[in-house]
Amino acid sequence: MNTTSTLAALALLGLSACSSTSTPRGDSGLYARANLGYGATLDGAFDPAGASAEGEYSAGLVSGAALGYEFDSNWSVEADWTYRSGEIDSIGSGGAVASGGDYASVAVTANVVYSFEQQGPWRPYVGAGVGVLEEIDADLEPSGGEVSDSGALAYQLFAGVGWRATDALEVTLEGRYLGTSGVELEGGGQSFEADYDHLGVLLGLRWLF
Repeated sequence: MNTTSTLAALALLGLSACSSTSTPRGDSGLYARANLGYGATLDGAFDPAGASAEGEYSAGLVSGAALGYEFDSNWSVEADWTYRSGEIDSIGSGGAVASGGDYASVAVTANVVYSFEQQGPWRPYVGAGVGVLEEIDADLEPSGGEVSDSGALAYQLFAGVGWRATDALEVTLEGRYLGTSGVELEGGGQSFEADYDHLGVLLGLRWLF
């Protein structure tokens, strides 16, 4: 499925909820969300031009925010911004490319979220999104070189549960996977083709307006 058809499918999923007779859980249907968590870039290819190398990484902080609209008690769409960071353990055999540094990204995605029926204060949900890595960069140590890319296509899948603290406030806990391919990192005369797949756990607050 190409990018255009994926975006169209997600939009149709959200818009299909307009025919529902149920109502959003907030007065206006609008909501804002803030997330903070911990996650790791999964080990994968970090290939110099004309060669191959494997990157190994440690976990780091994840933070983000979103603005969304609930069509009804089940379907919502949102615009999401998330920053992910992590430490480089090594890239290449024996750290030939790098033996330290950091690997970080900024992702902007459009998400479709499906919420299951609320059970008491609890509300499970699942979601999917597509967008771009607005920025992705790696600081390679000990050489001190920085390589980066922008505009790489990204997709994400997530699932979690919300706890309704008040009529207007919900606490969420979710797991989230972000993936992409064909990232081209360049800078300082260096060029790499890299994987970027990230898995994280996020604690969030969601305000219903």
